[in-house]
Amino acid sequence: MEFTSFRKEKVFKRGRGGGDPQHLEDEALFHELLKRHEEIERITTISDNGIEVKTIITSGDLKLVKTLQDHALGMKKRFDSGRAIRSWDPLFIELFDHKDEIKLSAQMLENGIKVSLSSEDPRIRDLINRHDETLHAFIRYGFEAAQHESPYRPK
Repeated sequence: MEFTSFRKEKVFKRGRGGGDPQHLEDEALFHELLKRHEEIERITTISDNGIEVKTIITSGDLKLVKTLQDHALGMKKRFDSGRAIRSWDPLFIELFDHKDEIKLSAQMLENGIKVSLSSEDPRIRDLINRHDETLHAFIRYGFEAAQHESPYRPK
């Protein structure tokens, strides 16, 4: 199935993100990660106020490590600037609506990236946890998960 074909049926509530060069670059990184999802491992540790996640490239491919790191930093930049992604997905809309209540930090690793997300508000921590579940589904199912609303839970 062509990944972009489902978009025509979605209702975009915060704009489509655009076709500008940065959006296209972000999308290309995401698609590469979805395509190679079987080479990615994501380990989540729950903390008092959120989560710490280590995402690593199991194949050792340094180009894919760079793709993962560039993707994560690009998403942080979009998040910080309020530039919505997946604006047809209710979970992502809600995350962006509450972005100022989420503390996000990233640390580069030799084989991936470590990201911490936290909030003082338990409702926002629930959003963080559902987002984490979504990213685990992207890694487990690739494009199949990406075409569904979050979190993807196959039958």
